[in-house]
Amino acid sequence: MPLTLHHMGLSQSERIIWLAEELGLDYQYVHHKRDPIFAPKSLKDLHPAGTAPVMEDDSSPVTGSKVVLGESGAICDYLIAVHGNGRLAPTPKDGATYTHFLEWYHFANGSFQPTFLRIMMTRGADPSSPVVVSTMAKLDQHLTMINVRLAETGAYLAGEDLTAADIMILFSLTTMRGFIPVEYDTEKHKHLLAYLKRVSERPAYQKAMKICEGEEFEPLIGAKVELCSIMRKPTL
Repeated sequence: MPLTLHHMGLSQSERIIWLAEELGLDYQYVHHKRDPIFAPKSLKDLHPAGTAPVMEDDSSPVTGSKVVLGESGAICDYLIAVHGNGRLAPTPKDGATYTHFLEWYHFANGSFQPTFLRIMMTRGADPSSPVVVSTMAKLDQHLTMINVRLAETGAYLAGEDLTAADIMILFSLTTMRGFIPVEYDTEKHKHLLAYLKRVSERPAYQKAMKICEGEEFEPLIGAKVELCSIMRKPTL
């Protein structure tokens, strides 16, 4: 079993486990517990970035030797190209689906996830400050873009079929809300909410989330969510 996939609880690395399950890959799974909020030493010892995900391919068909990768997008690209026969990544021969895929695939971590991180970093700040106001406006713009696109396709971001663009963006739309309890409007974001329900019913997604977070974990797909336990202030 050449592949080892490292996941840290409640983190973006859930994407990689989900991708592996969608592709039907054989892999060894390693779970890393936060210490207490940030990445533990076990992850820092694996990769200079010191966080999850991390992929180890002990005998890479690409190099003939061991490959260690960080970064969600890089790992997705590698797994799809090297072990997934190109599945879940449209190419130019797929026409407009390809261009939609490219944009949403890079939007996920290039624009969308950073907006959530800015919100998290400004928690407790004056809500009328220009930074907070502009960041919340950007989030609203992004959610509207996603909702409009899903209204167009009635299915997934690139088109009728699931792609790695959906796998990349879903963490921000779901689990990330355990750190920042963003609410969705049941009317304004109805296509987004329908999309989250549709994705949550995929067997590979269900299996991946149980692997990553345990049998009792409920994906955050509703209009309203609560902070995850590690973000709650202890009660006296």
